[in-house]
Formats: sequence, structure tokens, C-alpha cells
Amino acid sequence: MASPEHVMGVVGSYPLLVALWLLPLFGAVLCWAFGPQLKRAAGWLATAFAFVAFGLTLASWGAGTQSLNGALGADQPLVRWMPGFHLGLLLDPLSLLWACIITGVGALIHLYSIGYMEGDSAFARFFAYMNFFLFAMLTLVLSDNFVGLLVGWGLVGLASYFLIGFWFYKPAAVAAARKAFVINVAGDVGIMFAIFLIVQKTGSIGFGNAFAAADTYGPTLLLAICISLFIGAAAKSAQVPLHTWLPDAMEGPTPVSALIHAATMVTAGVYLIARCAPLWSHDGNAQLLVGTIGGITALVGAVLGMVQWDIKRILAYSTMSQIGYMIMGVGVGAYEAGVAHFFTHAFFKAQLFLASGLIIHALSNEQDVRRMGGLRKRLPFAFIAMLVGVLAICGIPGLSGSFSKDAIIQGALDHGHPWLYAVGILTAGMTAYYMFRMLFVTFFGKYRGDIDPSELGIRHPEFAGTTAHASDDGHEQHHAPAWLMNLPVAILIVPSIFAGWLLYGGANSPWHRFFDPQFGVGAIANVPISELTTTLVTLAFVAVGIFVAYLRYGTKAAREAAVERLRRESVGMSPILANAFYFDVALDALFVKTSEALGRLVSRVLDPHVVDGAVREAAIVTQSSGALVRSFQTGFVRAYAVFLAVGIACFAAFYAFHGVH
Repeated sequence: MASPEHVMGVVGSYPLLVALWLLPLFGAVLCWAFGPQLKRAAGWLATAFAFVAFGLTLASWGAGTQSLNGALGADQPLVRWMPGFHLGLLLDPLSLLWACIITGVGALIHLYSIGYMEGDSAFARFFAYMNFFLFAMLTLVLSDNFVGLLVGWGLVGLASYFLIGFWFYKPAAVAAARKAFVINVAGDVGIMFAIFLIVQKTGSIGFGNAFAAADTYGPTLLLAICISLFIGAAAKSAQVPLHTWLPDAMEGPTPVSALIHAATMVTAGVYLIARCAPLWSHDGNAQLLVGTIGGITALVGAVLGMVQWDIKRILAYSTMSQIGYMIMGVGVGAYEAGVAHFFTHAFFKAQLFLASGLIIHALSNEQDVRRMGGLRKRLPFAFIAMLVGVLAICGIPGLSGSFSKDAIIQGALDHGHPWLYAVGILTAGMTAYYMFRMLFVTFFGKYRGDIDPSELGIRHPEFAGTTAHASDDGHEQHHAPAWLMNLPVAILIVPSIFAGWLLYGGANSPWHRFFDPQFGVGAIANVPISELTTTLVTLAFVAVGIFVAYLRYGTKAAREAAVERLRRESVGMSPILANAFYFDVALDALFVKTSEALGRLVSRVLDPHVVDGAVREAAIVTQSSGALVRSFQTGFVRAYAVFLAVGIACFAAFYAFHGVH
């Protein structure tokens, strides 16, 4: 593992770093303050700030290093507080990669949003939130210490709350935003506890000091720190069992899903684990926990993705599954592979979400794939974009997803976790099945939008909820120029195909040379024979998944019987799968119901009998003592003389018994 000093040793261009960090905040303030005056120009202004921030990120890269080879680092304090405590910015290979994705993909999503959000009454407010989100994410990944990271972590949660609940007049959106915020705050508490433990041990909040002292923590303290950090990572990155907020978050606008739930926010947990790699590498038990949870999440997300009908929920569960791959990769110690999958996934998943937005936009916000069909000819560009994204996420050789996913699966085997290797391969086959299922049902066969929803097995309340979306958000009369939405998708197709080639060559690849100062030797698999075997086995499972999806939904007979099949599958779905393995029910019983029961205990027992009872008893004692004292106030001199004589006698007896001294 490379030392922090080696990683942070080369100072880059600090003014560029500060500028790219603050620009989105400046854009957010302008859009918020002058939104009514700017009107549609607010979207262009926010988009311009995002693109300039991306340009500054690339400029910072060039100022900090001359090539992909060698260490890159810019570690500069902004505010010095006390010895060991300062707030500053850091640019190294890891933060640079995240900053490029945040600003680059974020800028394309901003451009797309100008068309998608056209006609929305809160157009400027939306772009203020989007720019604020970029600022929050940059704060998280550019901070050079744990406190700055925690501040960014919290700001990201706040920004996601604003964006998920953007249509605040929709009860479902408000509930989804609240749920995401609460679960993420629970993760924040985990990170705070880890910071307390680190500061108590090292007296510093800096990454370098915390990592350098890893050998001195002891097994118990180190495990406590790692588990606390992972609680935060699991909440933010939707890992089992803290994943339930992610599907509900699809209530936000589609560009929000592309930005927050594909390219940036949900991968913050991957960033945290990769950033703290020196800690994890000292604790095999913590690594095993992370890798196991990642593998389980990948598998659970794939299973639930197989039974979804809402196009955005299909992509949401695929996101959950793919992040499970990333967490599994960094958990088993294949840090470069896990980070590489973040890189490739950001492109093809953003592309998939934006392509789904093209469909939703064209169909007056219809999101249920059962009411689609035959869109291949009606929306050819959306079909091509979706096809490329599906092929990439399935790991078809030559496309970006194949390189990073295979590297993770191979890394699990190389680091001694054969069962995670098997889980990764099985999940790849399931991913191919449900993604091609979505593709066949959406783009092939006959259009089913004019069929009564009951014939497709769609419950009317659910159907009403999705179609009401068209009138709720003001998008039913879109007339935005097509290029505003098509251009970002077309650009994303290129890295969705070619980005993975940076990994080609294993230890000799440009990717490894760039990240070698960060993670050191052994962070990426480099066993050619095993890699070929892994690729072939994974490809075989993917082929089976595609073939099964084709038999069920893609053949001519399947397309002709689509209505009956969709109705039968919708009505006959297993309650366990329909309720997503009852994770929501379990969390509700464990935390919500428990909190409600505790509240009832306080309101019915503690409050009336203890709190109010103590107040009443104090009043009774005061009243009684007052009545007793009043009884001595008779107004007769002889009574006072008796009290005086009794008092003198008591004092005399006391001193006579104990002595004058």
C-alpha cells in the first residue's frame, strides 16, 4: 500500500482546485436568488457552471501531473484551527476520478435537464438544487480530512432530500425524500462515531495521520472504526439492509435519478471505503464483512430487478446490484477493480436513465413497461442508446462494463473468496436476464399503451399513480428541442463502449499506472489464464440469461402472447418478491414500530406518571409544608413564647449532649 506522503507528495494547482469546488455553489446561489428573473436562462447558467467546473477539473489534473504515470497530489489547508485540525482540499488519483465524473457526467445531465424539465413551474429551483448537489459531492470527495468529508456527506444527504422531493406536492415524493434522508442520517452517525474514535487515538482529523497510525489502533479499535465507517457507506450506497430508500427515490425527476442514483451519490460509499483502504487492509474481518455485504447486495438487487415493471425501478435495482459489485470489489481488496466499475458504471447507467427519460418524456410520463412495447421504430435513438447501455451493463466483451466487472469477479477469487466469485458470476447472468427482459418488453412486440391496464394485471391505484405523474409535474405538453436531450445521451454512448479499455493490460494498463501510487501492488487482478477463464464463464452465464429472456419475451410467439403473459406474471407474483423480501416491513418493525412504542410509553406512562407526577408531588409537598408553617402563625404572644422556650431547650439539650466544642 502506498504511503499517504507518496500519494499527496506532488502539489498541484491550488487556485484551480478552489475554483472548481466553489463554482457550483456560486451557480446554485445565482439560480436560487435570481430564478424568477432568469427563467429558462437559469438552466443554461447552471449548466455552464457545471461545464466550467469540469474544465477546471481537467486543468487541475494537468497542473498536478504530466501523465497517468506517477503520483498526483494537491493537499492544501483552507482553514487552520488548531494543531492536527484543519480544513483543506485534496487532489489525488481517487478524488480526481470522482471529481471528473461528478462534473463531467453532471454537466451532461444538466444539459439534458434543460429539455426534460421544460415547462416545470420550478425550473430555476431545480437547477439551483442540481448545482448545490455538485458542490456537496465535490466537498465530499475533495476534502483532505474526515470532518470535511462528513460535512460533504451531510450536504449530499440534504441535496438529495431536495431533489428527490422536488415535486413536494406529491405525497409519494415527500415520503421518499424523508425516507432517504433518515436512512442516510443513520449512516452519518456511524461516520461520526468513527471520527470520534480516530481523533481520540491520533488527535488528528487528517487522512494521512489516521492512516499512518493504523498499526497502533489494535484489533478491537480498528474493527470498531471500520464497521462504523461501513455503516455510513452502506446507508449512502444502498447496501443490504439499508437499501430500501433507493427504489423509492425514483419518485424524483429522471435527471435526478441519473445524477444521484447512478453517477455520484450512491457511489459515495465506494469512495469512502477506497479512501480508507489503509485501514481496511489492516483488518481482514472488516474486509470480509464489506465484501460479503457487497455480494449479498449484488445478488438481492438482481433478484428484485427481475420482477419490476416500472422502468426506473428496474434501473434502480440494477444500480443497487452494480454498487454491490463495487463494494464487493473494494471489500475483498481489489480496490482498483471496484473503483474502475464505478468509473464505467457512471457512464452506462447515466445513459440508461437518460434513455429511459426519453421514453418517459415521449409517452407522457408513462413508466410501466407493461404499457409500452413496439417502441423500437417509434423511438429508434432511445432504442439504440438503451441497447448499448444494456450490453455494457451485461458485460458483453469489448464494452466498458465487461472489463471492470470481470476484474471484480476475478479479484474475489484471487483474494481467496470463491463463493463471492460464484455470486458475481451468477449475478451477471441474472443481470443479463432482467435487462434484456426490459429491452424486449419495452421495444419489441406491439404497443400496449391503449390496452386497459387490468388486462395487463396492473392494479388501478398503481396505474393511476403513474399516469397522474403526467399532469402533476407539468410535463404533459413538452416541446423541448430534441437535441437538448439526445446530445448528452449520444455523448455518453462513447465512454459506455470504450471507457473500459483503460483497464486493458492488467498491471501494465493505464488505469493501474494511474492508481498504483494510491493503492499499490496487488490491487488489481493480473493472472491472464484465470482472467480468460473468468471472462468465458461469466459470458456463458450472461448468454444463458439473454437466451431465457429472449424465449420468454423476445420470440414471435412470446410477443404475440405478451398481454396474457404480462397479466399472468403480474397477478401471480410471489408475495416475498412483491414485497422485496420484506426488508421494509422488517425495518419498519425494528425501528419505526419500536420508536412508536417508545413514544407511547413516554406519553402514556412516563409523561403523566413520572414527569407530570413529579411536578404534582412537588406542588403537593410545597402546599402541605406551607399549610404546616401557617399553623404556627396563630397571632398569640403566648404561643410564640412557648415556641421560643422549646427552641432554647432543644439547643441547650444539643450542646449539653455533644459539648460546647
